[in-house]
Amino acid sequence: MPTPDTQTSRSDAQHQCVDRGEGSITRIITIGGTKYSATIDTSLVDENPTEAEPVLPEELLALPKWWWAVLKGERPEAADQRGRLRVAEVFCGPGGLAHGVRQFCREAGWEFESVAAADLDAAAVDIYAQNHGSDERFTYKGKVSDLVVYEPEVEYVLKGEVDHKGNARQVKEITNATWRTGSHPQLSPRKWSDLHEEKQIDLLLAGPPCEGHSNLNNHTRRDDERNAAYLDVPAIAVALDIPMVIIENVPTARHDKERVVQTARSLLENSGYWVDEGVLKASSMGWPQTRSRFFMVARKKDLGPPVALKEVKEALYLHDGMPLPVRWATDQLQDVETYEDFSDKPDGGMDRQPAHKDRPDRNDPEGIGTKDRFKWFKENPTKYDLPPEMHNRLHRPGEIHPDGSIVEGTTYTAVYGRMRPWEPAPTLTTGFVTPGRGRFIHPTRLRMLTPREAARIQGFPDDYRFALPSESPHEPPKPPTTRLLTKWIGDAVPMPLGYAAALWVLTPEPSN
Repeated sequence: MPTPDTQTSRSDAQHQCVDRGEGSITRIITIGGTKYSATIDTSLVDENPTEAEPVLPEELLALPKWWWAVLKGERPEAADQRGRLRVAEVFCGPGGLAHGVRQFCREAGWEFESVAAADLDAAAVDIYAQNHGSDERFTYKGKVSDLVVYEPEVEYVLKGEVDHKGNARQVKEITNATWRTGSHPQLSPRKWSDLHEEKQIDLLLAGPPCEGHSNLNNHTRRDDERNAAYLDVPAIAVALDIPMVIIENVPTARHDKERVVQTARSLLENSGYWVDEGVLKASSMGWPQTRSRFFMVARKKDLGPPVALKEVKEALYLHDGMPLPVRWATDQLQDVETYEDFSDKPDGGMDRQPAHKDRPDRNDPEGIGTKDRFKWFKENPTKYDLPPEMHNRLHRPGEIHPDGSIVEGTTYTAVYGRMRPWEPAPTLTTGFVTPGRGRFIHPTRLRMLTPREAARIQGFPDDYRFALPSESPHEPPKPPTTRLLTKWIGDAVPMPLGYAAALWVLTPEPSN
């Protein structure tokens, strides 16, 4: 434990304290009458900034220092064991949400056991399995909807609403949702039932497809058939009688045309769950990224309701400090070698510098290409935004499209920009290797982020394995394609958000 002369930083609500001892940090969280404590050895963390770095406020030496240590690969001391937590995940991807939950479990004393994972992306399930799996785990590489049969019966009224472009439309306001009489959700493959008979699943994680909900989807936004996959989650929870549930998605998921979030909440509540929901923001917890995600958490009523979201935010959010800057995720960690030829390296393209051909964009008659844009930043080292004339022509408002229409401008709020070194990174997307799809140019170097750097910003430790397992034990792991890497990493849930969601659902509201 820390020595008496340690420095302590506390939130306004006195829910959290971080004690900095000699070469260690101990974090104590008290929420809902439950105390969680964990210590990290920070002796390897360099606290001496270079002359080029600004003097950092004291707040950065408290809670964000904890996250910095986590990024460096430090692990908290295992707490006194509370028991085993058996976890299943659908729409699992490569396991970003599970990583955050697992991190909290280690600190809180639960033994995280992954017992099932399912996703349409077979390669992602393989990545998930090698990072969170065991020999007994059930993995399903296919459409999650095929796992469960259900028929919701939804009562609703139509109401008028104005969409993002100011157009009036009719949407559903859900008044009640139940399972159709005589149609309790049933699992399709027998294997799921067999698993349930052998091992009770304690917690269900899920990240249903978000493309139809995202603000980046301007063509079918809020009206996408993939949005209905959200309802697979309560159906699986009810079919398997899982006592706790965490569902994550983009914040705009709450406003889709069919109101799937409302429906899912009503289905869970009418199936005997306490339900809470809200938005968590990574940078508010000191993390070096502004990413926000919408969460719905549920607990069986016999367990008591989850602790209030307000309590979670009071316990984890910074009240007086500032988040870590992106440089601490890209520059200050152990340096990772960048290979020109990465095909024979264990993790393949993770440390690859994205290659950009020296040619103009095909829709740019001025002949401006990516290397021209990097050159502009080199000539203007104090600038972080390219002028409009350096953008792709199709991203400039008012330009004439080849089909004769007027270009409305890019759908992204910031493109062709460098990350500001002493601010958190913007929300990463699957386009982090493309300068025209966001502010994703490296904060100090004239190139895009490598997948490894992006993975760090999302909270994946450097030892997280993204290489695909080989078909033969005598062959090395196979590097994934850039398309797969950018999808997995860009769509991931930052580790602190999964951490906060676990704290939220695993901590019961104190009884009066």
